[in-house]
Amino acid sequence: MPNFSHFFATPRIPAVAAFLLLALLLVSCIGAGQGLSSASDFQVTLFDGSSFRLSDDAGQRAVVLNFWFPSCPPCRAEMPAFQQAWEEAQGEEVRFLGLFVPQGFDTEQDARDFVEELDLTYDFATDVRAQITREYQIIYYPTTVFIDKSGRVFRTEVSILDAEEITGILREMAQG
Repeated sequence: MPNFSHFFATPRIPAVAAFLLLALLLVSCIGAGQGLSSASDFQVTLFDGSSFRLSDDAGQRAVVLNFWFPSCPPCRAEMPAFQQAWEEAQGEEVRFLGLFVPQGFDTEQDARDFVEELDLTYDFATDVRAQITREYQIIYYPTTVFIDKSGRVFRTEVSILDAEEITGILREMAQG
């Protein structure tokens, strides 16, 4: 039987394999959800008790869906940026919806307390049983899905966004 140990002992092979694995991971993260054409419809009960159905907004306004949970440090860090972007977008045809995805020990009450603590004024709801999360193939948090007025997924971002990035994407989306 041939001895291939010298092949795997070469320092370049593990480095190249690690680089390729990292590149594949980055491409999959950056492009997550980019292949979706129409956004999957869903209905949730907002924290204020009213109901929201995505298809009701189609043709009227864009929707920014932010998937998060309270014990996620990057999720917590970006919430003030979403609030700022929301305040800047007032009067425009866009709705922001923070979708709390129950993870670990986080409860809906924890999410509600966090929203109240930061005085966040855009819409929030719980993704009960993570059904929407599965439908949108969300793996990492935070993830934000930008849906244009026609109900099509414009972009999915798997990262912490600042207010400038959010408003920039909204401008791009408005331009088509």
